[in-house]
Amino acid sequence: MPFVDLDGRPLDRVPLLYRGGRDFQLEAGFAWIDPQDGTRHEVAPHDTSRPASDPQNGTDLASVPPFLWGLVASYGRQTLPAILHDRLVDAVDTAVDTAGRPASPVERMRRRDRADGVFRRALEEAGLPRSRATVMWSAVRVEGYWRHRRGLGALLVAQLVLGVVAVVAGVVLGVVAHPLALLLLLAPAPFALAWRRQARFVLPAAYLAALYSPLVIAAAAASAVEYLVALLLWLAGGRTGSTPRPGPTLR
Repeated sequence: MPFVDLDGRPLDRVPLLYRGGRDFQLEAGFAWIDPQDGTRHEVAPHDTSRPASDPQNGTDLASVPPFLWGLVASYGRQTLPAILHDRLVDAVDTAVDTAGRPASPVERMRRRDRADGVFRRALEEAGLPRSRATVMWSAVRVEGYWRHRRGLGALLVAQLVLGVVAVVAGVVLGVVAHPLALLLLLAPAPFALAWRRQARFVLPAAYLAALYSPLVIAAAAASAVEYLVALLLWLAGGRTGSTPRPGPTLR
């Protein structure tokens, strides 16, 4: 089902107020009905009388690291699912138990799992190809573990890094050394299966990370070179004008 306004009419616009940097505020709310169970998820507008720097009173649209902007834009078909996901994540971060105490990390992770699932379904409903939706879903799943289960999150990140190394090494060695080295491409699978139900995102995350790693490294390197060139020109020009900053221009 398409996104609708709070009165149930098809959504044909999303009024956003730009507040500088990467911060926007939603000036009118919207809703989305989950086709899986019929749950209606509402997103209320932000309070524009308050600053957008408050994490729960603003949005940076899709939270894509700047060096990945050439691969995944921070806005587009993913805008509404991203804003919806932001609100669901805010609710997870402020969740309390029946006694009014902050929810346990295990409970928060349970709720985050559901929020991330909504995000993936909303991405596909918004028209993103399943492959791209899987990329974005896998990224938020990793971030969720890092935020709420730091130990498991660190283990997961380390496993993904080793998986990327194994896959890249398998491709390179399979070409320049011996075809049997291509068996290294299978390395992420048994480690992903150790996560049981979560293997459904851990396994694609490992291969997607390997796929994108050359592009990420190239983009990061190009950004660093561009910054050094801009810095040298600024110094040679007598330090006039704005001080160069690495990465995209945000302010």
